[in-house]
Amino acid sequence: MMKIANITLEKPQTGELLRLAGYAAAGFFAAGCCLEGRAPLAAGLLAACRPGKNAMAALAGGAAGSMAFLPFGAALRCCGILVLIYAVLSAFRDTKWFRQGWFRPVTAAGATLAVELAYSLQMGLKGESLVRMGACTVLAGVLCHYCALVLRESHIPRRKAAGREVEGLRQRLRLSAEALRSLGEAFAPPQPKKEENPAVIFDRAAEVVCRGCALRDLCWNKEYVSTYNAFNDATPVMLERGRAEASDFASHFAARCIHFPQLLSAINTEVTALLLRRQYRRQLDRERERSRGQYAQLGELVAQAMASAEVPAATGRELCHEVALGSEPKEGQRLCGDSMTWFRVGGMLYLILSDGMGSGREAQRESQMTLRLLEQFLQAGIAPEPALRTLNSALNLRSDEQGSFTTIDLLAADLAAKQATLYKYGAAPTYIKRKGSVRRLAGASLPAGLQESDAEPQAIRFPLEENTFLLMISDGVADAGDDQWVQDLLAGWQGEDPNVLTSLILREAYQRRRGDDDRSALCLYLPTERRGRREV
Repeated sequence: MMKIANITLEKPQTGELLRLAGYAAAGFFAAGCCLEGRAPLAAGLLAACRPGKNAMAALAGGAAGSMAFLPFGAALRCCGILVLIYAVLSAFRDTKWFRQGWFRPVTAAGATLAVELAYSLQMGLKGESLVRMGACTVLAGVLCHYCALVLRESHIPRRKAAGREVEGLRQRLRLSAEALRSLGEAFAPPQPKKEENPAVIFDRAAEVVCRGCALRDLCWNKEYVSTYNAFNDATPVMLERGRAEASDFASHFAARCIHFPQLLSAINTEVTALLLRRQYRRQLDRERERSRGQYAQLGELVAQAMASAEVPAATGRELCHEVALGSEPKEGQRLCGDSMTWFRVGGMLYLILSDGMGSGREAQRESQMTLRLLEQFLQAGIAPEPALRTLNSALNLRSDEQGSFTTIDLLAADLAAKQATLYKYGAAPTYIKRKGSVRRLAGASLPAGLQESDAEPQAIRFPLEENTFLLMISDGVADAGDDQWVQDLLAGWQGEDPNVLTSLILREAYQRRRGDDDRSALCLYLPTERRGRREV
């Protein structure tokens, strides 16, 4: 036993070490029992373990086994499932749900479904992938039940102190967030790696061709400088083109080499191999950076969920509000590619407008998915900034596969504090009409899916006052280069009904552009207190 920084550390006993080694070995070989690149037994085993050293050992063994038995992509997916299961078990171990017999099988199945669904959405949903995803989800839950029976972990003793449960839950959430951040930092390379020296091309080619050549001593000893310069001068154009040609080399060198065609062929083989290695390393670095960012964002989401329960809502009289929205599809289309919604979360009012790329069913599907995910994050108490970063990162992965992107226009209004923040990812300008003046708010960010994964969302903050109209539109109504008419219309508007204003904007947009794109408008009106509240 020793004491470090007032913390007493006990040396593990031999029996405990053997037990932990057994859990690690079980996790390792459970990952080897794979089903088409998936390891439901490893997920079930980990979910059946009691949170603590046993579960950590099973997690380490499962992660090592997935790397040993599965391809790299499938291994990352398996590690994601295991980490998510461990985080959920640690976060909820002191709650009443954890004591229920169904909790851990549902955790195993839910974590498997969440990660598999994310990967399936990235690769494209197909019937075959849905069947595999469903089978793997069910197997994880069933195997967790039987693993719990084998480990005798099906019953958890009850905790009596409710206050201790709440404090324990906060502590587990805090530790889970820190663990996810640390896991993300583990993906960061210790230091930037230099690219492989192109000289290896000529070294390997010469090893193959020049080894038995009669002129080897002349080229590589007596005329070494001349040979070196010939190779060095040919390198830039050769790498830019992707292959070597005879004209890349000095004429005196090409004339002297008696095996020049064979040497040129060997050099091209090595050039191809070098370029492939560079491409693989760049791709691996990108995947590592994405994984690091995703784990860091998951940690931030967990921390935000914990903090949102502790932050008191602003007090005071709330501003009255009315909301109106309307949309029309592109001429010749039946479905509108824009999606809109608004909702309350505590004292916050959220308005969201999303414009999918193009028009029709595909654009509608993309915008509705973006809208649904963002609403779920905000409803869960996640702050807009981390919610938008996480969503942008997910859409960034989808855009690599499908080439699609989506604009996001989000208004977060604190009606009691009378403050609002506008977030934009590639969205059209927003307009604030207050008395006789109109303020135009435009963003410079790219759409979600094209913006860098770790880029902060652009935020525009402003106060809220009574007798104010706030208008959000899609680019089918007007874009940043042709919106003066919108400002003029708002400046001359004397009405008090946001529904009438929304209809007027859509009708005028159609007359000007003849329905060349989907058109949507979302209007927030803050009337005086005597008018009351009306939500449309």
